[in-house]
Amino acid sequence: MGQISFTGLASGMDTSSWIEALVSVKQKSVTTLKTKQTSTEKAKSVLDTVKSSVSSLRSSVEKLTDSKFGGNFDLFAKNAVTSSNSSVVTATATPDAARQSLDIVVNQLATSTTATSTYNSKINDETVFNKLASGNAKEGKFSVFVDGKKSDIEIEEDENLGSIISKLNSIEGVNASISDGKVQISAEGGKEIVIGSASDEANFASVLGLVKDSETGDYESYTSVSAINTSDKLVDIFGESVKGTFNIGNQEFTIDENTSLKSLIGSINGKADSGVNAYWDASAGTLVLKSKTDGAFNINIEAVTSNLTDVLGFTSSVFDEEEGVYSSSLVQSTQKLGDYAKLNINGTDIISSSNTVTSDISGIDGLTLTLKSVTTENEEGVRESTTISVAQDTDALLGAVKSFIDSYNKTIDTIDSKTAKDGALYGDTSLTSIRNNLRRTAMSPIESSDLKMLANIGITTGSATNSTDTSSVNKLQLDEEKFKSVLSENPEAVKQLLLGDNKGNDNSGGILNSIEKITESALDSTSGYFETKTKSYDSQIDSLKRSITSAQSKVDAYRERLQKQFNNMEQIISSIQSSYSQFSI
Repeated sequence: MGQISFTGLASGMDTSSWIEALVSVKQKSVTTLKTKQTSTEKAKSVLDTVKSSVSSLRSSVEKLTDSKFGGNFDLFAKNAVTSSNSSVVTATATPDAARQSLDIVVNQLATSTTATSTYNSKINDETVFNKLASGNAKEGKFSVFVDGKKSDIEIEEDENLGSIISKLNSIEGVNASISDGKVQISAEGGKEIVIGSASDEANFASVLGLVKDSETGDYESYTSVSAINTSDKLVDIFGESVKGTFNIGNQEFTIDENTSLKSLIGSINGKADSGVNAYWDASAGTLVLKSKTDGAFNINIEAVTSNLTDVLGFTSSVFDEEEGVYSSSLVQSTQKLGDYAKLNINGTDIISSSNTVTSDISGIDGLTLTLKSVTTENEEGVRESTTISVAQDTDALLGAVKSFIDSYNKTIDTIDSKTAKDGALYGDTSLTSIRNNLRRTAMSPIESSDLKMLANIGITTGSATNSTDTSSVNKLQLDEEKFKSVLSENPEAVKQLLLGDNKGNDNSGGILNSIEKITESALDSTSGYFETKTKSYDSQIDSLKRSITSAQSKVDAYRERLQKQFNNMEQIISSIQSSYSQFSI
């Protein structure tokens, strides 16, 4: 049972306030410890901020010092390519490419091979009208006017074109026919004929592409019309023998009872190993396969257990009864071979199977040309060359140097503000030492380069704004024009100044290598400043938490003791008062 407090009922004194006043004196020790814990936790948080800044500085330096790994890591070796006419030819260059200028004339672009089916899919008398236009042909009435006199033609369900043509010919003065996939309709004796009205149900004229000749007044399909509905099943179009497999490129395709021409085209285009793009040319009624690879190369097409490629005219095959497969040969006439690209580089003629001309074709190490168009002729009939220039990529290097300067300035600013008199890390001499080492390294000359200081390449400190504010002298600033000029004149000396021999060892030299070592030492996960300092803060915080718990326990025990003592006093006073009342007269 807890201690019962009478709070001065017998004595008439405010013992509760006395207890709180006495306890508050003891509680100050706990408050002091908590304040110290808060301060230590804040210092640790601020330390993390400084660490993040130093880590960013290291990362920005590494973008430059990673040049020691070569290849795309070496910003000093990175090349930039410009084209005097990017609509004709562009280029990319690896670090292996020599820095040079090339005059290029594109005489011919490479084109890709196309294979076109020869199956006769053009409409004829037997073609069912409502199967046309991928099943979008509409049945019903349409109108024919001869010298203004209207006649209605009714198209029945599943009616073929031969029957519809006969109905047209039954109209007095009308002649209609189908030839080479086209419908022709004319009127006799110079009469005027008009096909269709706004109220027609059937879309006969639009499906068949009927166009009226302005001179003769006759109607004719503007192009041959395909009888194939791409949504129909292939077995319904070509028969059961198309079921099975065939190859295009290195990809096998399967036709079953549900495969449509539309789904087959989608499947061909969805398989990278087919090596082609397929489409249905509705106006010509042909399946076209276009190679994804430029040049005069055949598209590989083979019948296996399906005869579809034979039906379409791509192959000529003989069925092997024992093996159950076709032995096929390409029908070369269905394939129009692509052209080679023809260009001239600095007076040397080159032929390429592709519009992407790599170094193994041009013989120019590290350079890849992309041909966009044929070089046009000037007024004198001469094709003026496009100049491709390969030079050092100063923009990439300049961007990395700017990033370093920004990170350096932010790090110096952060350390200065956090170690100032009102900063959370005031008095941290180790952190101040890191800051001083960074600044000293950035400002000190080196002996291993023709260029001695960062100032020689346009990287300097600012001037003091007044006698009390000298923060600007601790920051780096960049003169871009001077940097580019020195880099252009002596790129190796700039590299030597920043990176030394760029091997990344203790004797490498170079200002940035030295700065990188300072940051790496501070950030070392085992014995670095930040790791050691963080562990120290963690230890202090843990110790403070234990001290707070212990101190609070003592205060709580002191409160309980006081309450017990005052309660005892109240009970004694109450007992005396009770005894005294018995002697009252």
